[in-house]
Amino acid sequence: MVRAAEQERVHLGVKVVRGAYLTREARLAESLGVPSPIHGSIQDTHDCYNGCAAFLLERVRRGSASLMLATHNVESGQLAAARAQELGIGKGDRNLQFAQLMGMADGLSLGLRNAGFQVSKYLPYGPVEHIIPYLIRRAEENRGLLSASTFDRQLLRKELVRRFKNAVTGRE
Repeated sequence: MVRAAEQERVHLGVKVVRGAYLTREARLAESLGVPSPIHGSIQDTHDCYNGCAAFLLERVRRGSASLMLATHNVESGQLAAARAQELGIGKGDRNLQFAQLMGMADGLSLGLRNAGFQVSKYLPYGPVEHIIPYLIRRAEENRGLLSASTFDRQLLRKELVRRFKNAVTGRE
């Protein structure tokens, strides 16, 4: 796909996500009698995501692609941001964006935004019977983030308290 887009001089737009339908995909593969498309370990999944991000960041540098990295994984976000800087991709470059679900990985979102990168927070919208299963899948896939969310809230609370105290005392 990337080669074809480059050959045709078509600007490629890609959103890279880390599996939202793991159990469904595994069941479907089993029912079809084909190998599961799911990686054998979480580390394999991380390595694949990070490798795809690095590959596509090179295309962003060349000017042949736009990339949205949708990840709640702090390490993946940091690796991608560092790689973008190594490649000389400007932090304000609209061809590179990061995205996280509203209320998840807020520390990652703030860190990337404070570093100057384009960041989007998305909010699923639709019928409750579609949204709740989606949110449950996201929570199941990001179990480690649930404890990080507590940490994110503590960081945000401390920052808000600091700003409030500074506003009351007149300090910047």
